[in-house]
Amino acid sequence: MSTYREIHGKAIKSLSSDLSAAIDEGQVWYNTSGDTFKSIVKLEAWSSASNLGTARYNIMSANGAAADAALAFGGSTNPSGTASNSTEEYNGSGWAVGGNMGTARYAGAGAGTQTAGLAFGGRPPGSATTATEEYDGSSWTSGGALPVAKTGLSGCGTQTAGLSFGGSPPTRDTSDEYNGSSWTAGGTLSVAFEDAAGAGTQTAGLKFGGRGTPTQTTEKYNGSSWTTSGLMNTGRGYLAGAGTQTAALGYGGMTLPSTYQTATESYDGSTWTTLPATMATNRRMFGGTGATTSAALAFGGENAGSPHFATTEEYNSSINAYTAAAWSSGGNLPTPISSTQGGGTQTAGLQMSGQPSGPGVAATTAVNEYDGSAWTAGGAIAPGAASYGGQASKNGTQTAMLYFKGHYAGNKNTVSSYDGSSWTAQSTFPNTDVYGGGCGTSTAALSVGGFAPSSPYVQATCFESDGSYNWTAGGALGTARYVNDAVGLQTNAVTAGGLAPSVLAKTEEYNGSSWSEKSDMISNTGNTKDQCFGTNSDDMMVAGGPPNLATCIGWDGTAWSTRPSISTGRGGGAGAGASSTSGWIGGGQSPFKTATEEFNGETSTINVKTLTQS
Repeated sequence: MSTYREIHGKAIKSLSSDLSAAIDEGQVWYNTSGDTFKSIVKLEAWSSASNLGTARYNIMSANGAAADAALAFGGSTNPSGTASNSTEEYNGSGWAVGGNMGTARYAGAGAGTQTAGLAFGGRPPGSATTATEEYDGSSWTSGGALPVAKTGLSGCGTQTAGLSFGGSPPTRDTSDEYNGSSWTAGGTLSVAFEDAAGAGTQTAGLKFGGRGTPTQTTEKYNGSSWTTSGLMNTGRGYLAGAGTQTAALGYGGMTLPSTYQTATESYDGSTWTTLPATMATNRRMFGGTGATTSAALAFGGENAGSPHFATTEEYNSSINAYTAAAWSSGGNLPTPISSTQGGGTQTAGLQMSGQPSGPGVAATTAVNEYDGSAWTAGGAIAPGAASYGGQASKNGTQTAMLYFKGHYAGNKNTVSSYDGSSWTAQSTFPNTDVYGGGCGTSTAALSVGGFAPSSPYVQATCFESDGSYNWTAGGALGTARYVNDAVGLQTNAVTAGGLAPSVLAKTEEYNGSSWSEKSDMISNTGNTKDQCFGTNSDDMMVAGGPPNLATCIGWDGTAWSTRPSISTGRGGGAGAGASSTSGWIGGGQSPFKTATEEFNGETSTINVKTLTQS
């Protein structure tokens, strides 16, 4: 009889603790502490990810891109079939805005990568198009036109070696090859079809599924001709694919007559196998990508319950168990509060003063401390410093914080410092502007923008404090604003959003002496009374209003991208955190709230499985 070592090439180990390295996949060991046999086992699963910035279906994608560097473009943004020209780029955490296409369209095809993408065919308002466009990572330019206008076609390959196949009208069995400037005729498929999936390259392409007869058909391309190779277990159209000709994934779609699918299948070059992993959202007409079968992405689409959505899911086949980035409920504040300020971290937070209910109610002196699960009363701020719309050195700590300015019974110029138990009045602020952004530390704070009591009301001013709580003017903002927020340190900060006096999307970065304009915020994801936490290059902007928003976006120092939404939309709450992957938001309106939510970024752990007899 063969031994385990002879079969698997590894001996069973005896260990007092579990293994945790990727190289130990498949290793079996006896855990002496727990009296159990264990192994590191691969998992196959879909998990939720940050939504697209714009909900749409019939979306196109560069299907040669890696799952953490996807490119989505075109599509339709409403049930009436309005064509979109917008582009979004996925960075593994969220979606950022890319350059607009020259021709708005939906139900076209794509190939290539995020920095070298290819779009071809599709339907603008009206009939199908021959238009081809190339993407360089920031903008689209016109390429060579398809020989025939088509919609519902499929594609694979690269920007300089692309492959187009199938489509309509009428339903076609033809394919075409792209060389970076023009299309030429390729081989003929055995089955005419539309709305199939594709994977691979121009000389090793793969077509599977689609609306044809039969719907399970799979065909391989060798650079000149197509041959059939295996049937999918679930025949379907409007699906998406990832991988290569010999290792592919097919997922989602719709079976006839109208059953929306979540099923995932893998292909080994000859045979399809249904995987246990299924998508959480059944969908068709969605975008998909993935360079390998170990990581894929699904985004957008529609189903019977929604004519178009922004939902994104990630597929991973890995020895790691992934926990998606998400917001979760934290401990409620003792009383409802708005126009308040926060500071510190997720496990050592501070909420300061603010408005406890509607107009005419006195500003509260209450200060609350958060330990990551519950709020307790901290040292009360002096009655003369209590205010609405104040600012704070939010990148300070629970035991070293500044709170300054604000208004109640007139605008204030008070400055107070906190040592973890009590507040001390410090030198007064140079002005009485309110509703600006505040950040920095207790000994090096920054005040950005605000609203003055007399004309000109909207301010571009910036002030810096020193270790003795003295304030001096810093570099002026490029765009005056108020009800903005800021995050970072006195020498490297960022501010975004606010009113100027209309809603503002502009982002500006501070280097300790001057402000420079950066990429705008994503539209419809924040405006006024937002809360930021993190650093100048790793920032999360949360909620805002009016109207009260639940959307969140992240800043990486260059661009904004989408993040998971909070459950309770609000504006004017408090928030803080050390990075964009660990923070909290509490309070806000309207109505006035006590709810606290905590954000945690994606995590992964080695999947150690206890082996049992069955």
